[in-house]
This record gives sequence, C-alpha cells and structure tokens, in this order.
Amino acid sequence: MLILLGFVFLIFAPDKDTELLLEDATSTILTLGVPATLPIYIMVLMFDIVMVIVKFSSTESIYEATFFKKVMLFEIGFTILIIYTWIPYFSGVFN
Repeated sequence: MLILLGFVFLIFAPDKDTELLLEDATSTILTLGVPATLPIYIMVLMFDIVMVIVKFSSTESIYEATFFKKVMLFEIGFTILIIYTWIPYFSGVFN
C-alpha cells in the first residue's frame, strides 16, 4: 500500500512553477493536498525502513534476511527517488 501511494506521489509531482489552484476539488487536491501530505508520507516510509531493519536484524533464516535486505534497499531507493523528484517544487516554494 505504501508503494502504491508512493507512485501517486511520483506521478503527480508538480513542476517548479506550479500555481495554487482552488477552482475545483481535483485541482485543489493536486496543488494543495498532495504537496502537504508528502512530508507525512516520507516520514511514514522512513519509519517503515526502520521497522524492516529491525525485522532484518532479528531473522534467523538466511532466506528471510536476504528478502528483508532487498526490501530495505528498495525502500531506501524509492525514498531517494521521491525526494529527488520533489526537490524542484519545494525549492521553488521556499525561495
């Protein structure tokens, strides 16, 4: 579920010069709701990475350890990708 929501954040990443539109519900959600919920999503994803690390450290099976290591690396890469795609928007907002 977290990964599907992450793809929503990747698809709807706004441009640097995006204006706030409050004309209808869809434009309000895309220009106000999605950017406002992104930091919350990033924190939840980072917490999930910590929980995967805890699970990874307590596994006894080599197969489970390998699986959770792959999950951890995927989530870290996915978090970096989301942050990288949103940097132009937030640098435009805060400058």
